[in-house]
Amino acid sequence: MLVDLALLADVITGANVWFGPVYLFVMCGATWLLGLTRGYAVAVCCMLLTFWINGFELYPYGSAALSWDLGLRFVALSMLIIVIAAVRGAFLREWWLARIEPLTGALNRQAFFEFAESLCSSRQWRLLIYADLDGLKAVNDRHGHAAGDKRLKDFSSLVRKSIRRGDVFARMGGDEFVIFMPVKSEDAARGLARRLDTTLNDRRTGPEGNFLCSLGALLVPPGSASLELLVGEADHLMYEAKVKGSCMQVGMAGVAVSPIRTGSARGGVRPLISAISTRQVTKHDRRAPHSP
Repeated sequence: MLVDLALLADVITGANVWFGPVYLFVMCGATWLLGLTRGYAVAVCCMLLTFWINGFELYPYGSAALSWDLGLRFVALSMLIIVIAAVRGAFLREWWLARIEPLTGALNRQAFFEFAESLCSSRQWRLLIYADLDGLKAVNDRHGHAAGDKRLKDFSSLVRKSIRRGDVFARMGGDEFVIFMPVKSEDAARGLARRLDTTLNDRRTGPEGNFLCSLGALLVPPGSASLELLVGEADHLMYEAKVKGSCMQVGMAGVAVSPIRTGSARGGVRPLISAISTRQVTKHDRRAPHSP
C-alpha cells in the first residue's frame, strides 16, 4: 500500500518533487517487516521505478553520471538494509528469549498468558491440559539435578512431538506444564486428551524409572472464557489426578467433572467420585516472570 501511494504521488508530481525520503521509508519498513531478502527486492524495485517514472530528468549529466549515481545509491541502500535486518534479527532474538524457558524450550508463564489469550474468545472447542511431572524431586535427590533436568527436557521434547505447531505449550514453573489447543469438537478433545495421557504416561527414561505425570484435562466449549479461570480449573483437575496417582482427570469448563477416567500408574480404571469445584487463579499464581 505504501509503495503504491508513493508511486502514485511520484507519477503525479514528476521530477519536480524528490520522493527519495518516501522511498527510503518504504524500503526500511519492508526490511523490518519482511526481512533482508524482501527488503532488498523492494529497494531494487523502488530504484528502478523511480528511474522509469522520472527518466533522465533526475540525471541530466549523461550516462556516466547516471551509472555512478545508481551504483552509490545501491551501495548505500545495501548497507542501510543490512543494518536494519541485523537490528531486526537482534530484536526478534531478544523477544523470543524473553518468552522461552531456556532449559526445556517451552514458552514461559508470561508468554503462555500472552499467546493463549487469543484462544479464550475462540468459536471452537479447546482443550487445556495442566501437567505435573511426578517424582521429580525424588529423581533430583537420588540421581542429581542433571537427571531431573533431563527428565524435564525429555518431557518437553515428547510433548512437542505430540502436538501441532500452533498449539500453545508452556512451562508454568518447576515441574508443571500446560498445553492449550483448539480442537474440532468435544469428542475430538476427549480423544486427544486420552492419546496425550497414553503418550506422556508410557515413557521410560533410564535409571530413574517410569516417566509418569498427573494430568488435568479441561474441555472448553466454544465462546469467551477467562484464561485465569480456565487455568485454575485445569490446575484443580491435575491436583485431583495427582492425589489418585499419575493419571488423568477430565472435566468440562465451569461444570462438574465428566465421567471419563483414564488409567492410573498401575493401569487401572477407577470412576470419579467427586465433582471439581472451580476456583480463580490468584494474583500470586498469575504473576509472570520478568523478561530479561
